[in-house]
Amino acid sequence: MLEFQQISRSFGPVVALENVSLALSPGKVYGILGENGAGKTTLMNIAAGLLRPSHGRILINGEPLALGSPRAAQGAGIGMVHQHFRLAPRLTVLENVALAVGRRRPRDHRASAEPLRQRLLQYAREASWPMDPDVRVERLSIGQQQRVEIIKAILTGGRFLILDEPTAVLTPEEAAQLLATLKTLVARQVAVIFISHKLNEIKTVCDYVAVLRRGRLVYDGPAHALTTAELAEKMVAARVELPRLTAEERQALPADLPAAAPPALQLAAVTVRRPGGQILLNNVSLAVAPGEILGIAGVDGIGQAPLAQAITGETSISSGAVLFSGQPVNRWNVRRRRRVLAYIPEDRQRQALVLPLSIIDNLALNNYRDPALSWRGWRMKRAWRTQAQRQISLFDVRCNAPTDAAASLSGGNQQKVVVARELFGAPAIILAVNPTRGLDIGATAFVLRQLLAARQRGAAILLIHNDLDELLSVSNRVMVLYNGNLVPSPREADGAAIGRLMLGL
Repeated sequence: MLEFQQISRSFGPVVALENVSLALSPGKVYGILGENGAGKTTLMNIAAGLLRPSHGRILINGEPLALGSPRAAQGAGIGMVHQHFRLAPRLTVLENVALAVGRRRPRDHRASAEPLRQRLLQYAREASWPMDPDVRVERLSIGQQQRVEIIKAILTGGRFLILDEPTAVLTPEEAAQLLATLKTLVARQVAVIFISHKLNEIKTVCDYVAVLRRGRLVYDGPAHALTTAELAEKMVAARVELPRLTAEERQALPADLPAAAPPALQLAAVTVRRPGGQILLNNVSLAVAPGEILGIAGVDGIGQAPLAQAITGETSISSGAVLFSGQPVNRWNVRRRRRVLAYIPEDRQRQALVLPLSIIDNLALNNYRDPALSWRGWRMKRAWRTQAQRQISLFDVRCNAPTDAAASLSGGNQQKVVVARELFGAPAIILAVNPTRGLDIGATAFVLRQLLAARQRGAAILLIHNDLDELLSVSNRVMVLYNGNLVPSPREADGAAIGRLMLGL
């Protein structure tokens, strides 16, 4: 039994947790729900020994756990898989696991790495995961890296497994495999703590669910007792529905835009190759008109990244052209791209934010040269702060102060900062890659409404998204990317038909 008793935690004036009490038993899956900044990850970081609570205690089978000690948490059987992986990319799978196991298990180190290798392979076999212990982590897909993280957590803990947003970076197939693996863990009497914003997953795999709202526990009970709509209402204290274009809106452009407007964004027979010659994009052509959202569906790793990089100029194009409003652009005229192109990338921490910089600075990365924010190269601090506070309020970024480092925010609030910055100033073209990744249902609905509002203003939006339901709800048209080839889907195609195209059928 793992018990949280009256756990509270504050960061300055911000109360992250207030008197949260939970009890978890082996052999069950517990869902933890809440808005971005509700305190979910903070509570789990306390359990993993990464944070100390301001008040309260944790018991393992009635015995107090030493708080603020990752080693004590591991010794008590608590393992955590973080939302952003903690792996050394240049090391092998076995070396990463060995780093996590450490000297707490000296018998593995006195003999050789072989006992640890065998334990790693044994667990991979039990979970039906193909695993090469000697491959470098940087060569693995995101789903495979997550499996390494889970194996690390099992081998260092083993009794209580915390999964923080485990399916946020997975393809639908990888997510289904992970959810099936949870049954194997439960059969081994592991207590699984499953943090997710995907209510359907919570209803599918969880025995019990706890809902946090603004740091307080507002529900703790059987998962089957509430519908997904009721769970969403518990999270945000209001009824939430995702926006959805009607059939008429999907067919028509906004009324105040000319029907014959030229494409704002166009790719003409674009091909991208690796240095070795492997084709990543094969003769891809598309056109996005002002006031249109073109959705791109596809399984992760089969062309989304090269497609986005070709548009932003991060990669060289072997043949073809990228055009903005009919004018070709290349990878060198970066300034022109940034004037018209807003880009919400897939990896917020590596591609979108400078984590040590403040929220204010991150929000101004695109327009710090704007005369409203700077004068002859000197930044106007008051104007920067005023703009940041307006964006923080509009996008409900939960933070202590605008001067806080972006690294101090939860993953969902970091994503809100990126979306707030990129949609500021009515950009003409928006390239969004999984813009709602890591966001709660309320924030997801808000971001989708912002994209629809940008469409109504006349923006051309290319939306590359793994969540097919969200993609279909806001897109005028959908195309499917498969092995570097772009295939248009029928206008009336449903999710099942598009799913078959995603698999190449």
